[in-house]
Amino acid sequence: MKKTAPNSTIIHICQKLNQRNLITAYGGNVSMRIGNKVIITPTKFALAELGEDDLVVIDMDGNVLFGVHKPSSETHLHLEIYKAREDVNGIVHTHPAATTAFAYTGEPIIPINPESMQYLSNMITVPYYPFGSAELANAAGQAAMNAHALILERHGIVALGEDLYAAYNLTELVEQTALMNLYLRILKGGV
Repeated sequence: MKKTAPNSTIIHICQKLNQRNLITAYGGNVSMRIGNKVIITPTKFALAELGEDDLVVIDMDGNVLFGVHKPSSETHLHLEIYKAREDVNGIVHTHPAATTAFAYTGEPIIPINPESMQYLSNMITVPYYPFGSAELANAAGQAAMNAHALILERHGIVALGEDLYAAYNLTELVEQTALMNLYLRILKGGV
């Protein structure tokens, strides 16, 4: 994998999320930690349309250090996870269709193939709190201590990685596993 500048990496991941239909409209946010700073996507922007100059640099307290836009409405969720997990340097939060459907129904996403059994064996569902709330940020930070994939009840997914590519790959894996769960239920005649 070719090394790229952090801003370029974030834009590349946002484009991949769009290409794989893992984001829609203004939903979702992406961040990357570099030392004691975090680069995060801005609020009220379609991730697929972002340019490098649209990104926002914040400190670990959420203070804007650089950028002309307001950081994501889920900034505190990202920061609480980074504070809880020193090994996490990339976070992807999205609302992909199949995973979000499971998040709304409360039905578990069962790891059913070797890859999902290896990487998704410890998915945790975070109870519902309003998006952007301190309660959601705190609950996600607590849950992140024991998992790399968090299903946010009635909301979506947060994937954590040692880098942003690992978080992206986990996002893709969770959605594909959710789709496989749906297909199996249809084939078996269950609803």
